[in-house]
Amino acid sequence: MKRNSYIWGTWTILFACLLIIVPGRNSSLSYDVLGEPQYVGADKCKDCHWREHDSWKHTLHSKFMMEANEFSVMGDFERDNRLTVKVTGKAPQMAREKSITTMTKKDGKYYVNTIGPDWEIHDYEVKYVLGINRDQSYVTEFPNGELHVLPVEWEIGEKKWEDNRGLEKHYPGNGKYWSDTGRSWQFACAGCHVTGLEINYNKASDSFKTTWVDLGISCEACHGPGSSHIRAAKIIFDKEKDTIINPAKLPWKLRSMVCGQCHNWGASRAEVFPTKEGFPEKYAFAYGYKVGQPLYLFYDEELDDEKKHHQQYNEWEESAHEKAGVACTTCHGVHQEGAHKSPHKSQTKYIADSLCTNCHSSMTRKAAHRIHTFGSCIACHMPKSKGHEHSHTFEFVSPEESIRAGGVDKKPNSCSGCHHHKDTPLEALVEFLDAVKKKDMPVPFSVHGRLL
Repeated sequence: MKRNSYIWGTWTILFACLLIIVPGRNSSLSYDVLGEPQYVGADKCKDCHWREHDSWKHTLHSKFMMEANEFSVMGDFERDNRLTVKVTGKAPQMAREKSITTMTKKDGKYYVNTIGPDWEIHDYEVKYVLGINRDQSYVTEFPNGELHVLPVEWEIGEKKWEDNRGLEKHYPGNGKYWSDTGRSWQFACAGCHVTGLEINYNKASDSFKTTWVDLGISCEACHGPGSSHIRAAKIIFDKEKDTIINPAKLPWKLRSMVCGQCHNWGASRAEVFPTKEGFPEKYAFAYGYKVGQPLYLFYDEELDDEKKHHQQYNEWEESAHEKAGVACTTCHGVHQEGAHKSPHKSQTKYIADSLCTNCHSSMTRKAAHRIHTFGSCIACHMPKSKGHEHSHTFEFVSPEESIRAGGVDKKPNSCSGCHHHKDTPLEALVEFLDAVKKKDMPVPFSVHGRLL
């Protein structure tokens, strides 16, 4: 038996070597010998790249979507477990009435008792959770395999429940209610929460048999499917690097597009197919995108506040950083655990202002910078924008823009986010900024009701 194994192994090596030296074969090596690459899952990558796998497990990418259990569910399903909302006045039933959604835990499973597509109250089992940092949503599965995000969201920081496409603003059949077919998770969310997605919708039976290789954003979401890479490493030895994509070696714009496939704001160019009445026209993620290809061939920006979610890439494209060639990975790490040497939501390579001053070392302390020596680059140049994300245009947002928009709730600015200025009238902030732009600050000058 050992002799046969030895002979077989020897012939395998010789065959691989012949393929390498035969003229004209290298260019088609991946297709002819290894076949079309398929997704294999992060555990297969771990066999060789265990260090990268271990550090990736500490990142939020690995936890973008998880099975519901006692270690992943952060919402209060036992004590503070009721959400009461006033039904939208546009609803054909129950308009302006109170509606109660109840969250419960039983026998290790989690349930949300709420109004479904038929206007009746049902218990929906939570199968998966989305998010573990700022807020957490919950996914249930309908009998036909259609997945939907339930109409409650747990705000982790504030420890409270909020409506999430429920009866507060929507109603069954209006196209935006949580259980409407157009809000199917497979079309609205899936591509950025799992890796190796196959939607598998059967129109004849109106059913889904959706599959994926990994929950969350795993290795192959950024490196491409890895089956050819694994086979090349086992058979051809020196060709494994040619069968996988390392984003760090891509041109800087293409490298940032790898991040942009999810950190984006728009819709796929591909139309949903097969389709039925009620399905969205297009996928909400970059359907069909392959790592290393231009993202704009698969995805269009749609500047609609309804779709504003993880829009860092869109804003970065407008920034001076993009024009200077400062890519996402210039500031953010991928595998490592960030500057804090522990799980960190932003995965930045340096801590706080040192991230900025690592490049902006010649900044002068004048005008607004003169009075903010104690402040934060990020607070002023990356204020939280509508949609809860930090702005990635890196431009100072004046309080004047909030005034023009009708208030801070409509347009956050760089000043009102500071605890010292959160209650300061916008007009006073504008006057103060005008003053500090002058060579010497006028004295006396009134702000916050006192003289400076």
